[in-house]
Amino acid sequence: MEKILVALFSVVSLCVSAQDGAGTISQSTAPEAKEYRKQIKEALNGKGQVKGIQELPITKLYFVEAENGNYIVSADGRFIFQGSLKDVWHRRTINSLEAARKAERVPLSNIGFEPEQQLATFTIGNAKKRTGAIFVDPTSPVTMTALKELTTRKNERWTVILMPLVGGDSAMHRARSLWCAENVAAAKTDLINGTDKSFSKMKPGCSEEPIVMAMMLTDIFGVTHLPLVVREDGLRSEGFPEQFNSWMKQQ
Repeated sequence: MEKILVALFSVVSLCVSAQDGAGTISQSTAPEAKEYRKQIKEALNGKGQVKGIQELPITKLYFVEAENGNYIVSADGRFIFQGSLKDVWHRRTINSLEAARKAERVPLSNIGFEPEQQLATFTIGNAKKRTGAIFVDPTSPVTMTALKELTTRKNERWTVILMPLVGGDSAMHRARSLWCAENVAAAKTDLINGTDKSFSKMKPGCSEEPIVMAMMLTDIFGVTHLPLVVREDGLRSEGFPEQFNSWMKQQ
């Protein structure tokens, strides 16, 4: 259990700290990301060695701003939290309705790691700045429809993240074959078109860990449907938007 906690923290740098006895954490509005995560980690380390982890039966949390203070309550009213809630991705404390509303949208640059370096990814487009990311199951027909649309976009760059969750073992096998194919350009073409021409020659010693790592992020990104499209500013769409141009223009 402790290994799971450490792995998730190192990947996403996301945590909730209830500051009863923890070290003091800077309350500046937007501290430098690395320094803020360091402060959070030091505060958590102050709690001592992890003795165990237990998932709580909670699906939704609500931030409540009252006349005499704030609190967080579960959707069924069973659990109430009082204390300090830290949003590591946004590098701020959620202590107002405004801050809670801003937490709904998380810019990709704030998540604490680079998907292109730690996950199994392909790139569509050659714009200088990343436009967003799309999580896909490589066996889904919707994946091919979505990626073909993205290839037609001008002045954009999308990071395609393999997340083989829909097609079972065949999805994992296909994801591994795409990721480990020696010819990356051909593998991307296979991903877009549903073909397998690049599968004949694999990179020696290729690890599937980046694929598995992406599959661990379903809770972090709230993945319930694939593809999941996340614009660089954090706007999300579960499923590929039918009116993609209109979705891209949303503020």
